[in-house]
Amino acid sequence: MQNKANDESFYKRFHQQLLDTSSWPSTYVFKFIVPSSGDALDSLKVLFANDAVKIKVRASSKGKYSSISITGTFDKPSIIIEKYKSAAKIPNIIQL
Repeated sequence: MQNKANDESFYKRFHQQLLDTSSWPSTYVFKFIVPSSGDALDSLKVLFANDAVKIKVRASSKGKYSSISITGTFDKPSIIIEKYKSAAKIPNIIQL
């Protein structure tokens, strides 16, 4: 598990990469993997409830996990980072 200093360093680099590679506002695709059972998907839907996004859910071949793609247009990189930080608090989520 990473500590907070490493997390902040990662997010700072990620913020700069987003600035360097996109014009803002920009379309961004979030990708997550969650267990199919449980309320991780519902938690993600709540996290993006106030955003105009398209959510695509695909179950794994055995149905144990679900792949979630969330596509939307966001005004600035800091919004992307805040969404990732909030999603990281959801139990058993894998952020890609």
